[in-house]
Amino acid sequence: MKKNHFFRLGLVAFSFGALVSCSDDDPDPVVIPPNESGFLEVDGGGATYPNTVYINLRATEQTPVARDSWDLAFATGSEFKVLINGTTGAMASATGKTDINEVGAGEIADVEASGELVLSFTNLEGILHVDDPSNPLSKPVIEAISATEAENEVYLLSRGASGVDAKALKKIRIIRNGEGYTLQHANADATTFTSVDIAKDTDFNLVYFSFEDGIVSVEPEKDQWDLAWTAGTSSTPYPQAANGILAYFFQDLVYHNTTSNVGVAEVLEADLAYADFAEEDVMGLSFNTSDRLTIGSNWRGGGGPNSSPEVKTDRYYIVKDTESNVYKVRFLSLTKDGERGKPSFEYELVVEG
Repeated sequence: MKKNHFFRLGLVAFSFGALVSCSDDDPDPVVIPPNESGFLEVDGGGATYPNTVYINLRATEQTPVARDSWDLAFATGSEFKVLINGTTGAMASATGKTDINEVGAGEIADVEASGELVLSFTNLEGILHVDDPSNPLSKPVIEAISATEAENEVYLLSRGASGVDAKALKKIRIIRNGEGYTLQHANADATTFTSVDIAKDTDFNLVYFSFEDGIVSVEPEKDQWDLAWTAGTSSTPYPQAANGILAYFFQDLVYHNTTSNVGVAEVLEADLAYADFAEEDVMGLSFNTSDRLTIGSNWRGGGGPNSSPEVKTDRYYIVKDTESNVYKVRFLSLTKDGERGKPSFEYELVVEG
């Protein structure tokens, strides 16, 4: 096990820029070793959890981003897929039409009457109108963008109202544009639309777009983050719901960067104490690189009308980062000075990649 050098990080992310310099004569770039341990107070923004926070373990670094700063995320890999903003409770519904100007009052009335674009426990078909919470690129609510333009439908998009201000219903249609995308969008009752071309940027998992601000910076480069703390769409088995799964909104979700092959395993204290977990114990683990909710909400319990939420002390997590460094991670608190949205955790390097 690595020697424990303890670093603390408050609300401001630590930067290595001041520590590294290279002259023109340097034959090789400076390689910064991963931090051997760390403590992080997550800058979730407070009780209304306004931020998603991306975390780079090897740098003890966090990047907080307002949850409602984006609306659509465009995949940068070989596939043509588009995500909606599950961190705000966004939902989308296909209209069956391919001309954006043909969608208007009738379609709006239908979705308002059905309640299908409201993320709540009473909407038992909600799972049909959100991206797959565990692996969104595997099953986005917007069908993969077809090379045949006439196959790409218009969608009505609720931008979400979970812990954020509600915004006007939108209508969108996305088509391919060479190796990128063209987005057509407008308010749902508009008779004209705006068209925007969006290129893929392979340094990132996704290119993010805001209806107000255009292309925006959200998550760090794809190999520069491991975990993300946020609120967002989750799911639970529920036989009466569509597909037997209920979609709902949840605070304190922790995702891991499955798109960049970050892996996570859960370990129970009863099986092996956190303090005792060492390099030789890694071989016996199976790292999940497909379900980004492996940590999810499992690190905390309680909540609701009859109990206060609290950290589960009977478990911890092993995280293999984008450079194959392996860390053990233990959550410590849900609050800071009694305020929600500011959880904390500690971690130690077990294996250097």
